[in-house]
Amino acid sequence: MNLRTRLMTGALRRMPRPEPPTSAYLSRVRRELPRPLAHLVLGPVSRTVDIDEVTIPVAGTRVRIRFYRAAAAGSPTPLVVNFHGGGFVFGNLTTADWLCGSLVERLDVTVASVDYRLAPEHPAPGPFEDCWAATRWLVEHAERLGCDPRQVSVLGESAGGNLAALVALASRDLTRADPAWPALRSQLLLYPITDLSLASPSIAELPDAPMLQRRSMDWFGRRYLPQGRPDSIAGDDPRVSPLFADDKTGLPPTLVVAAGQDPLRDDALRYADALEEAGVPVRRVTYPDAIHGFASIPLFEPAARHGVDELVAALTGTVAAGGGPWPAEAPRGSSG
Repeated sequence: MNLRTRLMTGALRRMPRPEPPTSAYLSRVRRELPRPLAHLVLGPVSRTVDIDEVTIPVAGTRVRIRFYRAAAAGSPTPLVVNFHGGGFVFGNLTTADWLCGSLVERLDVTVASVDYRLAPEHPAPGPFEDCWAATRWLVEHAERLGCDPRQVSVLGESAGGNLAALVALASRDLTRADPAWPALRSQLLLYPITDLSLASPSIAELPDAPMLQRRSMDWFGRRYLPQGRPDSIAGDDPRVSPLFADDKTGLPPTLVVAAGQDPLRDDALRYADALEEAGVPVRRVTYPDAIHGFASIPLFEPAARHGVDELVAALTGTVAAGGGPWPAEAPRGSSG
């Protein structure tokens, strides 16, 4: 781990986690940096990428969707629906600017990043419901947006990877119920949390990891899965933990990316195992020295750019090539 990364993770480790969190605290830690400053700290977005926003109706309110398009993009383009990370409590659209912009810079796609509502104000399954409603809206309005509704993929990091996996399961179920609903072309899961019971061996192995510690995971869990209420949801409930879904067949080709120094490493790899057992085409990649969240911090983690390479290859194989099956000979294993 380089010095810049050590300094950043050290500062994050010292961040307070008030119990319970106050509204003022949540407002402060969720605040989006001004875009120029965010791009200076987290990574720049090419001037060839156009960024704009809309708000859409969701469950009696409205949520933002940020669109990334190449200025010279053709139409219709494939669509990638992104869900940011942040433990279901933190995170915002700007933290994903570099990742989303990098895909658009390299591929003729549109990326739509969803600003789903967060816990504890909106505990489980609220964030999933927002993400699923937004995905349905995007598919239903794809042609008007200049996108192809038959070429839609979902992408997410960490908590966003969890939400992307749950959206993929819901989309699969809807396609089975209504063949007119287009199947997703791929799901792209970056160090997802797939087991909210926190039973993966890597969580016990790495309780004090640089970016994400066990105490933080417990704190997030108390916000997202509050107990003692009639509607409480347990961590092993398939409504919040895709690893426990009874049926994983029929899901789209999947890229699973894991970080070696991440307590969620085994969440990613266990889900890849489960998908393979269900006959889903899977490519898994582990970056042994990378930390949790590496794909959105290119100025701190060199593996971020390699992660984008994997996303580009996955989207090229399943979207740009016309949505065919994942190549059977695609290598699996570790990349450094």
